[in-house]
Amino acid sequence: MAERTLTIDAVEPLLLFGFNDVYLRKIEAAFADVRIVARGNQVKLLGDANALDRVERVLSELTMVLHRNGTLTERDVDTVLDLSTLGQGIQRADRSDVILYTPAGGMVKAKTPNQGRLVELARSHDIVFAVGPAGTGKCVAGDTLVITDGGLLPIASLVEGTEAGDNPPLRCTVAGLDGPESTSHFYDGGESDTVRIRVRRGFAIEATPEHPLLVLTPDGSLEWRRADALCRGDMLALQRGQRMFGTDDRVDFSWEPAPSGGRAVSLDRLDPAFAYVVGLIVGDGCLSPSRSVLLSTADEEVRHAFEEAAARFGLQVRQRSAAKPHDYIVNSQGLRDLLVHLGCSTGPAATKQIPDTILRAPEPVVVAFLQGLFDADGTVAKRDGVVSLTTVSETLAQQVQTLLLNLGVVATRAVKRGRYAGRPHYSFRLTMAGAEAERFHDRVGFRLARKRDRRKTSTTHNVNLDVVPHVAALIDRAVRLVTLSRAQHKRVYDYRTGRRAPSYAKPGDMLTMLDAAGAVGEAVDRLHAFADRHLLFLPVESLETGRARVYDLTVPGTHSFVANGFVNHNTYTAVALAVSALRSRQVKRIVLSRPAVEAGESLGFLPGDFRDKIDPYLRPLYDALEEMIPREKLRAYTDQNTVEIVPLAYMRGRTLSNAFVILDEAQNATTAQMKMFLTRLGVGSRAIVTGDATQTDLPRRSDSGLIEATRILRGVDGIGFLQFDKGDVVRHQLVKDIIDAYERDSNDG
Repeated sequence: MAERTLTIDAVEPLLLFGFNDVYLRKIEAAFADVRIVARGNQVKLLGDANALDRVERVLSELTMVLHRNGTLTERDVDTVLDLSTLGQGIQRADRSDVILYTPAGGMVKAKTPNQGRLVELARSHDIVFAVGPAGTGKCVAGDTLVITDGGLLPIASLVEGTEAGDNPPLRCTVAGLDGPESTSHFYDGGESDTVRIRVRRGFAIEATPEHPLLVLTPDGSLEWRRADALCRGDMLALQRGQRMFGTDDRVDFSWEPAPSGGRAVSLDRLDPAFAYVVGLIVGDGCLSPSRSVLLSTADEEVRHAFEEAAARFGLQVRQRSAAKPHDYIVNSQGLRDLLVHLGCSTGPAATKQIPDTILRAPEPVVVAFLQGLFDADGTVAKRDGVVSLTTVSETLAQQVQTLLLNLGVVATRAVKRGRYAGRPHYSFRLTMAGAEAERFHDRVGFRLARKRDRRKTSTTHNVNLDVVPHVAALIDRAVRLVTLSRAQHKRVYDYRTGRRAPSYAKPGDMLTMLDAAGAVGEAVDRLHAFADRHLLFLPVESLETGRARVYDLTVPGTHSFVANGFVNHNTYTAVALAVSALRSRQVKRIVLSRPAVEAGESLGFLPGDFRDKIDPYLRPLYDALEEMIPREKLRAYTDQNTVEIVPLAYMRGRTLSNAFVILDEAQNATTAQMKMFLTRLGVGSRAIVTGDATQTDLPRRSDSGLIEATRILRGVDGIGFLQFDKGDVVRHQLVKDIIDAYERDSNDG
């Protein structure tokens, strides 16, 4: 009889084995000549060697199903067992290079030979120094709109003139998961492979495979998931209603005519009245004819607004020709140049987009522009009051959809197929129905009376839109905390059993009831977070590979920002090694540390108590852990000090035994701090020190402890050194070239 012991460190054993090991008993019943004994995360198999191979394969397949779905059902077990009898499998994967499986089903792997070398060194040495350039590659495409205090802007436009690999400082405010956040740096990632993600309602984003997005899991948890780990049906989180706009309405335009004639045109600031006309021109206008501005309309109100705008500059509007009675034109090079200066397209209709000055403008100016655009290209259905906008420009449709989302209005974007002049014709349509149409009328609306009169009052919540999915278990747990009346139980029954998903109004009502009953606990806190954030959850409909110029923002603290409406997140391999060691019980605890040093800031000047002060520096370590350990378990680990995150300055005087210790951003540690850290290790401990010696934020004349340690400690037994180079940068070829250039400069003295 053969015997084999397996270690289950990729998933939670309880989820894989089933309650009271019910799934293992099913496997034993299918393989009568095999006995299975489970203790913690260890599984002992007894039986014929060939049968053990098949049982191990079944456990492997079930693990992969659990990774993919986040849960395991009896039907899944039966399916895998049925396939195993046919010698088949659900899926195959080479897992020899996997460091860790994440709770979301992703895999942390070594992506370069040196990353693989880091894994080997960490497993064979007590201390490892991993030094080299940073290169996470967590970027989004350049045309992605980011909500900032300067407006809703393409991320590529936040810093002009950068080249691939540039990482200049950038001080601005962006919309984050829990409100405004301050950025510290901008990153130009060069050209990169991407994943194009489209969710229901037509919202889309293009990001690098490593870029994390916020996902709502089937158990009601929010977690960050890499773009390349997303699957169809995953519920992505979008934010709405931030109403963060720019403050810049300056135009500073002046045009002087030639001596031969014409009228001067100048505009200092963009006001709502002129922004409305800009919207009309983007919708139904044209700048293609030389020295003229054309607008097509049959509405007297629109024509009058066009005439008033022209009159501001002493210009006149005339009918273009008797054959085209609804075409009106202003012959003025100055007016045309002004509109080009504002950012209006001079190309065909498919190239139209929201002018840059509108994207940077205050909310009243933006709303006036949208009113003009919808008065020109928008409609209101007579029958049901559905508001729509149709354009042949995909860019314009996506920008308007994101702009409306910032105002708190959810518009559905779809492709409209038809024929024009005997040929296939494609356009892009935004629609708003029910409560979303009401929000549009309240926050934007039409100026044209005939369109305003078609408004159909409705407060009905849109099915599958204004709801909170996957919260039945949370509601059930919260309800169990208190005693409710029969009538109260009846009010929440459908929601706690999952028969219905509650609208955002319902959690507010339930929380009022629960708070009044004295409910306190983690489930109640999470329901409050859902109600407060009012996130929009939409399922992934398509995933495609692509390639684009990509960029990133550094947001100290939460590391989150809103791009194209999606909530985005910005060290990894070392933390994965630590979690793997903890799961396999090689160590009893994990200690993660960073120097509390940032450019231009110090702990003493930050607001709040001790925890508030250190969180911005340590938050990236929490972010990495939250991707690798289920939230509930991580909370328990931190409460028990099984996982501890601490500033480097607070490591003094401690001895760490049976621990996996990581010092991140070690280039910002002083020589004294590095020596102190390395002498904290006790029996059964190991350490990884990571950092980029070229990006120290220490004050001038302060030596980096990382540089000193790599010089002093070489040759000491038990200490491994790994120098990452340009080949380990998970970004663009130009980044590697930049590193080469700096190396040449350094070698030249």
